[in-house]
Formats: sequence, C-alpha cells, structure tokens
Amino acid sequence: MGFEVKNKWGWLVTFNTFLIIMPVTGVLSTWGVIFVELQKEFPDLSDLEAGWIGGLAFGIMFAASPISTGLFKRFGHRIIAIIGTILCSIGLLASSFVPSPHLLFLTYSILMGVGSNFIDNTTLNLVGSYFPRKNSARSTCFATLGWSIGSLALNPGVEKLSTIIGWRGAFQVLSAGLFLLGMIACTTFKPPPHRCLDVLVDDPAEKQKEKLMPRKQRASSTSSRKKSVIEPMIADKHTIKDYVKMFVQTIQAPGILLWLFANIWMNLSLIFPFVNMIKFMTTIGIPESQGAFVLTVVGIADLLGRGSSAAFGDSLPFNTIYVYPICNTIMAGATFFLLIVKDIKGMYIFSAFIGYFIGVVNSMLFKACIDLFGAKILAEAWTLTLLGAGFGIAVGPTVAGAAYDFTGSFDIAFYVGGGMFALAALFTLMIPFVQRRKQWVPPRTMSRRESQAVIKARESVSDNMNSASETTNEEKSKEDMLNEDEESGVFIDVKEKNEKNVKPNDVVDQYVWVV
Repeated sequence: MGFEVKNKWGWLVTFNTFLIIMPVTGVLSTWGVIFVELQKEFPDLSDLEAGWIGGLAFGIMFAASPISTGLFKRFGHRIIAIIGTILCSIGLLASSFVPSPHLLFLTYSILMGVGSNFIDNTTLNLVGSYFPRKNSARSTCFATLGWSIGSLALNPGVEKLSTIIGWRGAFQVLSAGLFLLGMIACTTFKPPPHRCLDVLVDDPAEKQKEKLMPRKQRASSTSSRKKSVIEPMIADKHTIKDYVKMFVQTIQAPGILLWLFANIWMNLSLIFPFVNMIKFMTTIGIPESQGAFVLTVVGIADLLGRGSSAAFGDSLPFNTIYVYPICNTIMAGATFFLLIVKDIKGMYIFSAFIGYFIGVVNSMLFKACIDLFGAKILAEAWTLTLLGAGFGIAVGPTVAGAAYDFTGSFDIAFYVGGGMFALAALFTLMIPFVQRRKQWVPPRTMSRRESQAVIKARESVSDNMNSASETTNEEKSKEDMLNEDEESGVFIDVKEKNEKNVKPNDVVDQYVWVV
C-alpha cells in the first residue's frame, strides 16, 4: 500500500505561502544591512530615524491586520495577497529612487509594511482554514520557515548586492523577484473547496406523517431526514457590523487581553537583531562585514527553531501556551547577556540562542491561537495577536535607537528589553490559569469521528423521545442538546434554533468538519 498525502491542495497552499513569505520577510529582516548603508549615504540620518524606518515597516506588517482581515473576509484571500504583492514591489522600487531618507517612511515603512501584512496575515489565515486541527502546527510552522530561509539567504545576499550595485540597485532586484514569485504563488490561494454539513430537513407535512407511523418506522423516517452532504465552501460576505460583532465577542474571551499585552512586551525586544544589532556590533569594535555573518547565524538558528516546532509542535506533552513563558525567560537572559558581550564570540552565542527561540515563538504563534481561543474566533484572535506584535515591533527599535542617540550606549535598551521578555513570560503563564478559572473551553471545528458520534447520539435521543411521547418535547430536547454541544466547546453554527419559524426544507443546524 503506497503512501498517500491527504489534503493535497492544503499542502500546496502551505508550500506557496512559504515561497511568498520568504522574500517578503527576508527583505524586512535585512534592514540591519540597509541601516548602515543609509547612514553612509546620508550622514545626518540619526540612529533613531534609521531604526524607526525599518521598525515601522515591521510594525505595520503586523498592526495592519484588522484591515487585511476585514478585506480577505469580504473579497477573498487571493485578491488581497495579489494586492499585497503589488504594494511590496512598488514600495521597494519607489524606495530605490528616493532623494531623501525621510521619504522612506512612505515608500518603505508604509507601502512595504502594508503589503507585507496583506501577504503574511492573509496567507497564514488561509493555511489555518485548511488545517484547523490536525497538522495545524506542522503546516503553519512550515509556512513560516519562509522567515528563516529569507533571512538566511537575503542578509548576506543584500550585503553583497549593496557592495556591487548599491542598496538602491539591491532594492530594484528584490522588487522584481518578489513580484514574479508572489504572482506565481497567489494563483493557488483559494479557500478549502468543500465542507461537510449535517443537515436536518424539517418539513411539517413529513412530521405529521411520522406521527401516524409505528414507532420503528418513525425513527427510520426521522433518520432519513438527517443526512450528511458535501457542498462547495462559499465564502460569506462579511459586513462591517459582522466584523465588529466578532471582534467584540473575541475581546470577551478569557485571557485574550493578557495574550495581546504579552505579544506587545515580547515584540518590543524581538526585532532588535534585525534592526539594531549591526550598529551595536560596530560600537564594540566588530566590523560591518562580520555583522552580516552574525545575522546569518540568527537565520540558521531561527530555521532550526521553526523546524523543531514543525516536527514536535503537534505532539507536545503540555499546552502550547507554556512554550511562551519558557522561551521568553530564556530570551530575557540572552538579552541581559549582551550587557557583558565585548567580542564576536559572544555575539555568536547570543545569536544562536535568540535566533532559535525567535523561531520557536514565531512559528508556534498561530498554533497557540488555535489552542487558546478555538477556530470560531481564530481570525479575530490572530488579528489581535498581530496587532500587539506590530505595536511592540514599531516601538522597540525606536527605543533602542533613542537610547543610543542620547547615551551613546545600548545598555538601557538591553535592560528594558530583558525586562519586557520577563513580563511577557509572566503574562503568558497567567493565561491558562485565567481560562481554567472561567471554565473556558474554546469553540472549535469538529472532526469527522466526533460529528458522526453526534449524529448517532441525536438519532438515539430521537428514538427515545418518540417511544415516550408524541408531544412537542422533541423540539425542546433538541434545543437543549444543541446548547450542551455549544457549552462543551464544539463549534456548531445554528442557523435557526426556534423551529416554530422554520420553513420546509430549511437547514436547522449545521457544523463543519475537516474533510
């Protein structure tokens, strides 16, 4: 019996997400190289300004998630990913012609940042819709390997290109490559093709006939009206009112605000290696040429971290959330370690630790959202996650650059960064305790086995009710059962609970399982 891959199109979407994320985030992670080149061409450009250009692009990449989420829910994933690809390409091309570095706030920070968000947020949500439960960690971790591969390949690549054709020429090459690769990848970005529905057709005429039948025939008739069908997955056209309603519901989920602030604290320091690290190394006597190799170590370690998450993320012996206090505590120690680093060997040690755990926390972020808040509010919870990350990323490099401009040292930035990692560890550690106290069970999609069990249970209850009575208690019992399903954490989208208003052939209840 040969090996067969299930959900083939889902894995194709995952692979193409990896391909398109690779140049997008790879370009953003090379800002440390561009940072130094910019200050050579524009000597009056301060560390605060130069760091803010790159940091703001990173921040907008995450913070624009409420916009991109609303757009892909309304217009579909493919269109928004294509728009993102165009924005990134135009942003890089326009940046290569700016006469003043301050125009980079428009061409690079805003255009590149928004375009990157339209790609990253949209594609990862699409991957999550193909793998809402099984292989959720493997698929999202593999997709986000594009971060690591992009950083690993483009940091030395951009440094080499900048030496040969200048940073402007490097941006032009990257613009063309990103556009070509992105357009090819976007052709596969369509929603999951099918969903499976448990449909109960409720026709009053049929119910009247059932009352005249013997008990065994009534049970068979009821069962025949309840069937499983596969039909095309049609994307709902969400209105602004629907969108706001879902966000209000998401904010009420226990632990979501702790998760939001934990991501802010964590990302205040997480971006330092990609923006300020080469500048820091020049202050302790390490030449710029060696700085690019140190960033390569960050990329290799990041790759190993994401690979570990892909291999073991779906089979952890504990809840995914506990990954975050562990990793944040280690990253806090690594950041404090920079206070005593004085040579290249110390930088390699720091890069190996920080790179590995950056890879772990970033690749497991989507999986943690699924486990903490469930599939029903996943898009909104993920949007709030990226919003927190975006704020932290936008502010972090600014703090580091301002600290150096005013004191001539990065020490204050390291104290603040280590403290923020420690605070993030505390906040993430509190989340499972809060959810346990509130008895929170995240709503989720049902597996095929679970859905079949629910169908059998409902048929059994229907038989018992028919044998006991022919009154309207059947409707009441069915409603009670639906409420029990919702309380147990199973995501059931009930279109109409009040059967008094149900018309013939209406769908009374439905749920989606993984096909």
